[in-house]
Amino acid sequence: MVRAVVAIVFSASLLIGVAYSGLFGAKGKSPARLRYAPRISGGKTMLATRGRLGVTQSRNSKVQLCVRNPNAFQVSATLSPQLEAPKPVELAPCPFTMWGNKDIDIDAVQGESQSLPAFPYEINAKEAVGDMNEKEYFQTHKQEIMDKLKTHGAVVLRNFDLTKTPQGFRDMWENGLTLSPCQDPLQSVAARQTVSQKDGVFEAVNKPSLNKYFVGMHNEMVGTRTPKKAAFVCLKPAEKGGEFLILNGQQMLRDLNPDFLKRLYSKDMRYAVAQFPMDFLQDKPQFLQDLVKPAIKTVLDFAIKQKVDFYTESVWDTTTNNGDLVLQVRAAPNPPVLRHPETNEPVWFANIHSHSSKLRDMRAKIYSGGDEGRDKTTGSSKINLTDVFYGDGTPISEEDLKHVAEVTMKNVKFIKLNQGDVVLVDNYKTQHGRNVFEGTRKNAVTW
Repeated sequence: MVRAVVAIVFSASLLIGVAYSGLFGAKGKSPARLRYAPRISGGKTMLATRGRLGVTQSRNSKVQLCVRNPNAFQVSATLSPQLEAPKPVELAPCPFTMWGNKDIDIDAVQGESQSLPAFPYEINAKEAVGDMNEKEYFQTHKQEIMDKLKTHGAVVLRNFDLTKTPQGFRDMWENGLTLSPCQDPLQSVAARQTVSQKDGVFEAVNKPSLNKYFVGMHNEMVGTRTPKKAAFVCLKPAEKGGEFLILNGQQMLRDLNPDFLKRLYSKDMRYAVAQFPMDFLQDKPQFLQDLVKPAIKTVLDFAIKQKVDFYTESVWDTTTNNGDLVLQVRAAPNPPVLRHPETNEPVWFANIHSHSSKLRDMRAKIYSGGDEGRDKTTGSSKINLTDVFYGDGTPISEEDLKHVAEVTMKNVKFIKLNQGDVVLVDNYKTQHGRNVFEGTRKNAVTW
């Protein structure tokens, strides 16, 4: 019996060690890429608290990324002769999340959200630029564009030639709009693949193996790190589908059921951002499970604490993975509604649509015939699965989850982009996602 217990603990420890290495990388080395960045990205909440614990800065302001070929996805084009090629970018750390005080009157918010500006706002180069140089247009109209972004939450830029390459895209962001790019929010836990490493331009879920995966609506939030703004560019549209999706969070506040919204706000919410399959324990005697579970949990908690300095909690669960036993890693509770750091407006800041396992399964049936293709990626896909709960760990009812999905999809805008088209996003006010697609798709993002 002792040998059996030791064997079980050793096997579980080995599984956790391998999975841990795949998820977080060896300490002091470049981490491995997470396969489901958008879902895990909101989920890096798992590695953070809202200021309850100390937060360490990145050890190095330079980007540390795993890139096989950073130039593989560049589109052949040249910058205008009068433009000086920008120097390789050194990225500052992604800004800290601005949680603010929890002092929002939900009833008042829903009343104020009845009258909202058009969403999104669109600028067409053929009508706006005229004979002006495009970079000069961005420089002279920067304040107007930023004001539109603050008011409307998203600005679509169409038919610009400057943004058809990663270099020109960065030039528009940094030298045209004079915004400083920051590190990818995933930087501390995983390296998102880049389109152009030297330009700080990251991939935006283009893999053919993930073409059947509908990226749920989310704010790009990784624990204590949230970029204030983002710019998404199309370098090559998919042959079919692949639309960029945006959602006005204030429309969510307007349309969600008041009782549900108040309940969620009062109880907070928390994400499960990873899970380790432990179904091999389920057919073992209960006394044996009671004996080895604490040891396995200790191994996992120790492994994560060796890598990160933030709060995590591992929880045994049988509700997420079709009744199979898993050891979940859960985040600290966070509010679903907060105040915009610049305008002080209340905004919907909850990644329920992207993180809920039930909603993910429902989307798979609607958009992917029940098969998102996760088994065709890597074994880590069985670990990189998310879920969402109330702040006290109790489940959100299926009825309420379906309500969130209905209100979300009612307000989502499917934006078809052509090469060079850009969507500027206020990341606190606007959520984003991606439709399923066929063919090849090359979209990129800078923060």
